[in-house]
Amino acid sequence: MPSSRVSFHCLRLVTLVVFLLSLAVGAFAADTAPADRLETQHVIDQQIGAFRAGDNEKAYSFAAPGIKQVFPTVERFIDMVTSGYMPVYDPESYVFGRSIDQGGQIHQEVIVTDRNGKTWQAVYTLQKQADDTWKITSVKLNPYKGASA
Repeated sequence: MPSSRVSFHCLRLVTLVVFLLSLAVGAFAADTAPADRLETQHVIDQQIGAFRAGDNEKAYSFAAPGIKQVFPTVERFIDMVTSGYMPVYDPESYVFGRSIDQGGQIHQEVIVTDRNGKTWQAVYTLQKQADDTWKITSVKLNPYKGASA
């Protein structure tokens, strides 16, 4: 009898730990609220539109302060973008994919087709600023490998 009681308590403890971990993970990664998703997608759309229009000042305005600290002029920012992120600077087309809120940062997937027909996955990270606007804090660009389940 004592061993079954110990097993029962261990099982309860394991169940409790798994439950608490699932709550913690959920607090750090959740689907983005619809309003935040629309706002952050609008920011990305506006920046890509500014790139396409050659309005580098406007494109730079969507960069977060940390990006502006590393690239303190529009010219340096545009040099960085055109040398490493040409698919998002001059895309043939793009569509928005998954959006995840992780600790107050939105990670927005954008599937981009470049001018050569190659498909890319761009994951933008955006953070709400003190003035209540969303700014782009980073972009990770990789060849697109297809949708994951």
